[in-house]
Amino acid sequence: MNHDQQLWRLETQFWLAGADFYERTLCADAWMVFPPPAGVLDRAATLESVRGARWRTVSIDARHLEMPDSNVAVLAYVARAERGEAESAYVAQCSSTYVLGADGWRLALHHQTPLGEDGDPRT
Repeated sequence: MNHDQQLWRLETQFWLAGADFYERTLCADAWMVFPPPAGVLDRAATLESVRGARWRTVSIDARHLEMPDSNVAVLAYVARAERGEAESAYVAQCSSTYVLGADGWRLALHHQTPLGEDGDPRT
């Protein structure tokens, strides 16, 4: 599996998997930047937050991947996710930065900007 495939597979798992996956795959000093009320979460707060409800489905569109260095990858995309409940649809522009270490790719930073169903930024 090449880097592109591996990174997009990891990114999808960050939407769908549970806390065990996060514990294995987040950098020790990882940050997540979510819309309010969650806000900016460090690794410990992120692990606590994923112990709750998770996304049931996600599609990732408008994919962009840049590798400014052989050990750093930046993903940018639009995510469409649902929790499987009424009115749980969520659309966001997202970016993630991964760092390659001896034990594989690890997520260092993730950011989401919510969009409306029509793809326009929410105000």
